[in-house]
Amino acid sequence: MKFRFKIIYFLFLSLFFCTPLLFTQSNSELFELPKMYLVYFVTILIVFTHLINVLNKNVPFIKKNILNIFLLLFFLSQLISTYFSIDPHTSIFGYYSRLNGGLLSFVSYIVLFLILNVYIDQKFFQKIINFSLFSAFLVSAFAIAEHFGIDKNWWVQDVQSRVFSTFGQPNWLAAYLCIVIPFSIYQSINAFNQKKYSLSTIYYLRSIIFFISLLFTKSKSGIIACLISLAIYFAISFFKNKNSRKLLIIHYSLLIILSLLITNPIKDIVFKPTQTPSTINNPSPALPAGRSKILVTSSGDIRKIVWKGAIDLWKKFPIFGTGPETFAFSYYWTRPIEHNLTSEWDFLYNKAHNEYLNYLATTGIFGFITYILVIFSVIFTLIKNFKLKIKNLSLPILASYTTILITNFAGFSVVVVSLFFFLLPAFINIPDEIEIKPNTKFKIKQYILLPIIIIFTFIFLKNTISFYLADVMYAKSSSYEDKNDYQDALSLIQLSTNLNPNEPIYLDKISDILAKLAVTTKDQKYIDQSISASDQAVNISPANISFWKQRAQNYLYFSTIDSTYYQESINSLLKASKLAPTDAKIFYTIGQFLETASLTDQAIPYYQQAITLKSNYDYAYFALGQIYLAKKDFVKAKENLQKTVDYSYPTNTEAEKLLKTINY
Repeated sequence: MKFRFKIIYFLFLSLFFCTPLLFTQSNSELFELPKMYLVYFVTILIVFTHLINVLNKNVPFIKKNILNIFLLLFFLSQLISTYFSIDPHTSIFGYYSRLNGGLLSFVSYIVLFLILNVYIDQKFFQKIINFSLFSAFLVSAFAIAEHFGIDKNWWVQDVQSRVFSTFGQPNWLAAYLCIVIPFSIYQSINAFNQKKYSLSTIYYLRSIIFFISLLFTKSKSGIIACLISLAIYFAISFFKNKNSRKLLIIHYSLLIILSLLITNPIKDIVFKPTQTPSTINNPSPALPAGRSKILVTSSGDIRKIVWKGAIDLWKKFPIFGTGPETFAFSYYWTRPIEHNLTSEWDFLYNKAHNEYLNYLATTGIFGFITYILVIFSVIFTLIKNFKLKIKNLSLPILASYTTILITNFAGFSVVVVSLFFFLLPAFINIPDEIEIKPNTKFKIKQYILLPIIIIFTFIFLKNTISFYLADVMYAKSSSYEDKNDYQDALSLIQLSTNLNPNEPIYLDKISDILAKLAVTTKDQKYIDQSISASDQAVNISPANISFWKQRAQNYLYFSTIDSTYYQESINSLLKASKLAPTDAKIFYTIGQFLETASLTDQAIPYYQQAITLKSNYDYAYFALGQIYLAKKDFVKAKENLQKTVDYSYPTNTEAEKLLKTINY
């Protein structure tokens, strides 16, 4: 076998093995961001090696596959949507802390599919499955150890209650485990059919470890997806393979028993716990003081609200959407008012928490239809292949692929899930062996192309490494800023901009640090530089509400030096309020800023608007109560202070004291 082919195999195996395991302590986002950069880095090397093989005419550039058409149509939809995007930078590179879902990530996944389709054969496929399952075993072993407290002091989250292993979020880990479990069970059944009983037992014990880890995530969507997909797997296998019926019954029965023994959402449904269920936070003014708002809104209720906003967003941008990965910005435009009455009312939602609605909202009907076409083409091909020989792996692939479709309904794809979503189809109809043609003599055309390929590969690798290091500097800068070491923080974030000059997140951070330096030094130079950096950030991402909020805060800092800057602070918040017309917190903040400037009468309508949007907004009631008390309007003061006490948690003792002073 040629050395370059071994490199291709090694790189793909590294991708499937390392991506699930990778996380760091040095990045601004510890899990998804390093995984995505690893995919970029490996993809570049795979493309380079493949192109060398193509130049030598060892393999074709791409291999014919009906799925190519649907994937390229999907990519075309993302490309067009990016062209019309409200934030092209974000649509190209992805939402900063995720990256997955941007145009560049789709380029990587589709290119990986096209190249893998050229090199995949039965032997290589088995190696990919084995490496993937070994990686999953390590992930699961860490998850189980996590449940028993191995890293409980590392994280703010209660990781013992809901494990996330190397994924950073329980639902993401669950979605990954759902993908690998069918292949592990397939290996167990296949070994049993070959009368390798010891090996079959080992494989099944591995499957049990995966499933226990899945239960420890307490992910309702993940557990349901796994049980449904395995039910499909076992039902079809039951009728197709008579020799394995008893084993199938034992396997599935044991998984059901584990589901009912280990604490998880499925067990809670069957054996309802004796606790008050979480309900949507929608208190009435008549409720007793401070009791209603301690309830946590169920994730299902929140999702319904976000989905409603996503559908309304699609109605406003029906054809091409607002652009890939722009949901964090555009959702504010149609964010339902009832979102303000949930326990996560001030959270930023960068996804619709439904992959299908996310595509509909951000890439319009064109992106949604092409995405659905990809799914249907894969499922149709798999079902069609059930008529083929028993060695065909369509059934475990279908079960695995089905879990992605289910978990994506209640969530969204992360890097590893996207990797499998786009590469699992390459495992359909794979040949026993691939044909490797001998080298041909280089012609002039090939000698011209080779240096071009090398140059572009070097540029892409350099940029990938530079962008990754830029984020490391960004994370370090944030840690220094938290310690009020603004000079070192500034030096580090400037390194980030040197490595990745057009990233608006870095420019916004520079503006923030310079504003704080301006306050401490009273130096006009820092003010001018801060404003310039903020201008660049909002010019690149004009719909990013966080940038406008930070801009307002910076101008507020400047106003302590020169009061003429104060109006710009208000203008920035007014801009944010237009971008997010149902965000109660923005209107409350405008009221706060105006009150700080002694413009109390102008602040009142903004506090009232905040309350209109969020009827249990205790801070807004308290602000109004204090204003009316100062105006000696005791009726309104008492009314607002009482509502402050009713809705605050813990109880606002200052409001209680003020209430006792009111006598009329």
